[in-house]
Amino acid sequence: MHETRTIAEWTAGLALADVPADVQDHARRFILDNFGCQIAGATLPWSKTYYDVICGTRQGSSGGGHATVAYYGDRLGPDDAAFLNSTFNHANETDDTHLKSPTHPGGIAVPAALAMAEYAVATGEKLLLAVIAAYEVQIRLSWACSPHLIYRGHHPPVGVGPFGAAIAGAILLGFDAERALDALGIAGSHSAGLIEYTKTGGSVKRIHSAIPTQAGVRAALFAEAGITAPHTILEGEKGFCEVFAGEYDLKRLTDGLGERWHLLDNGLKPYSCCHLIHAAFDALDLIRDEHSLEVHEIESVTVATNSEPILSHIGSIMEPKDILGAQFSLPFSVAMRLHHGDRGVNGGNGFWDYLEVDLEDPGLLETARKVRVVVAEDDSEWASVDKGAGVEVATSDGRTLKQSVIYSWGLPENPMSPAEVEEKFRYLVDPVMPAGVGQSIVDIVARTETVDDIDEIVRLLIAPPAPGARAAAE
Repeated sequence: MHETRTIAEWTAGLALADVPADVQDHARRFILDNFGCQIAGATLPWSKTYYDVICGTRQGSSGGGHATVAYYGDRLGPDDAAFLNSTFNHANETDDTHLKSPTHPGGIAVPAALAMAEYAVATGEKLLLAVIAAYEVQIRLSWACSPHLIYRGHHPPVGVGPFGAAIAGAILLGFDAERALDALGIAGSHSAGLIEYTKTGGSVKRIHSAIPTQAGVRAALFAEAGITAPHTILEGEKGFCEVFAGEYDLKRLTDGLGERWHLLDNGLKPYSCCHLIHAAFDALDLIRDEHSLEVHEIESVTVATNSEPILSHIGSIMEPKDILGAQFSLPFSVAMRLHHGDRGVNGGNGFWDYLEVDLEDPGLLETARKVRVVVAEDDSEWASVDKGAGVEVATSDGRTLKQSVIYSWGLPENPMSPAEVEEKFRYLVDPVMPAGVGQSIVDIVARTETVDDIDEIVRLLIAPPAPGARAAAE
């Protein structure tokens, strides 16, 4: 009992000196990755639509606000700026994932913390601390309700995200435990999110981190103004866990709080699609590293996962009608990789690849129809793949090629190195920003806690596009 209060008291007493060095290192890496997602994501057509709607309804949006819109530079209220930056962050399925829960904490934690850091005129040290705390609260709540949130049709980031964003605001506004409790309680009234898009598509999923980010920022602002809320919002009879998940483990909310850091379990995404598809790419890469394999030789591809809900999440769409559909279609995404023929970040499933792919390409569709997703039998060779994948390719010359990957590249068990994280960041940023800006962002994020003026970071995120820069919105 009293889990909400325990989290609020922990938040109120937290200092960066309490956070281990490896947790701080990971947080800086996540900040860099999410900044890359924001900058590239801001150039996309659907991001521009949300940008036009928000700025078009805010008179005087070009000045006088308290927080900055990445890439464009508009000054808005912190809730609106956080909404847009989070929209950009999650715009193309490239932001980080805590796959065990599962949720996407970075696209909420980083935009919320940055907007509130500007609003509060905070330091880089406070920004880093707020990001860490926001990650931890979101992940713990999603993990406490795992896997029941997503099995019941809730998208975890939209449900748990308001709490993380509110915690970021609580730290940056210097809340005591009672005010942090109110921020959490207010955040609970904003929880939402459904995953019907995995069945029939649509573009609203693009704001499934923005909705909770804005909500959590507003919750902190309302708490600052004196609005009160229930102090048992997580564990109560009508609280989040009972209403949203039904089945849950409250001990996961607070066990080891401040000692065990779930942020270290978070994974980065080298590929711009649903994280549950990534292991299949890695297994295919291993097969092609060991065997000669041309697309025209493929008779069938079977991908084994470990549960019916996962199969439903990534195996329902065979011939996608829009980009989001492609990003949640394992058959089509695998076809993209096979036809591209390369490996790693540049292997055909990156940020720019999904924007440029021809969804009606007959060759891709023919290959996609050869891909079958199945649930591994308990006694099969793929029974241990968990959230990974087993892949079997049958060829026209009679070969059967098999590989399995338990942990996809980018997960903590198979991490991207700091150099690989920077490579992904530069892949996202360099095409849309002037020369040298990407490296400047890399350098300043590496010393986030030493930054006295948060504007040192912010102004790098709004540098104008270079002449001829690759901007999808244009």
